[in-house]
Amino acid sequence: MLNNLVRIFKNEIIEFYCHPNYAEIFPEPKPAIKYLPDWFKRIPPVNENVQDPAFGGPALTAKKCFPLIDAMSLGYTIPLCGDLHVKVDNDMTEMKVHNPPEIKLAEFHSSSQLGDSLAPRYPLNAIKFVNYWVVKTAPGWSTLFIPPINHIDQPFTCLGGLVDTDRYPKEVNFPAIWNTPGFDGCIPAGTPLVTAIPIKRNAFDKKPKVRKMSNSEFKQIEKIRKQQMSRKHVYTQELREKK
Repeated sequence: MLNNLVRIFKNEIIEFYCHPNYAEIFPEPKPAIKYLPDWFKRIPPVNENVQDPAFGGPALTAKKCFPLIDAMSLGYTIPLCGDLHVKVDNDMTEMKVHNPPEIKLAEFHSSSQLGDSLAPRYPLNAIKFVNYWVVKTAPGWSTLFIPPINHIDQPFTCLGGLVDTDRYPKEVNFPAIWNTPGFDGCIPAGTPLVTAIPIKRNAFDKKPKVRKMSNSEFKQIEKIRKQQMSRKHVYTQELREKK
């Protein structure tokens, strides 16, 4: 099988590859940082109209929030392989897709697969995006497929799933719930579908440890609080590990 497939990149944990007929034709999976949401890219790093109440000067925006940036940088985003036209009526009862001439990009899951009248957006069927990229991970590693983090403006939301991609080196398709009534337009090639995050199996217990805070932990929190009241970038510059 591998002789008939083309890898685009490989590291020790995860790799993506596709059939040679599609190599250099389809948009490639890339690190998630390359697919930041448009709303995030548009906002400025500071808001000149709002003053920072603690330290003065213009207030920082989400553009400077490293927990947000680190989350959106995690994993690898798989994009739509071609241009797909979707038409949904205003009542969200019917959806039609028009695939390109030589490739199927989408089909449907019936509402019965999601619980009939209990299904999200019922009676509208779920759309299924067809993926042509094989994801393969190192032994003991699975892949968590989730909607791209903070891509809140997309007209659809893919459902999350966890696949043992070390034992299933085959294409995984992505069912999605449609969110936007009255849509009639093209979803362009390169639109982010899911983010793939390699997960080490059995790396943590299924049951969390829950307990009360110790005195030393309380003192540590109080120390950080005082640091944050005296310096503006304690987490970003002193505590956060550079990614």
